[in-house]
Amino acid sequence: MKKKKKGTEQKTLLKEAISDIDKELIRLSKEKNSLKRQISGIDLSVENAQQLEKQLQEKIARLLKKEAGLTEKKKGTQVKMDRLADKLGKIKKIKSEMADI
Repeated sequence: MKKKKKGTEQKTLLKEAISDIDKELIRLSKEKNSLKRQISGIDLSVENAQQLEKQLQEKIARLLKKEAGLTEKKKGTQVKMDRLADKLGKIKKIKSEMADI
């Protein structure tokens, strides 16, 4: 009878061990799926960040182009203002000379 009892105990222990392993496999599978979801989320986040970076770089390029245009316009306007100031100075000088006559 001792052999039967010992064999039954071993089977019970093996069944419990297999059951524990099955539970651990299920837990690991859930954890793996969770990690896969996190990785997918990170991939999307990285992709979105890259798209946003590209859009912002394009926007910066457009703004730099506008800035260059405005800088040229400013220089042209400054030249015109300087010419106008010279002309006004000449007119004042002529008025002053005419007033002396």
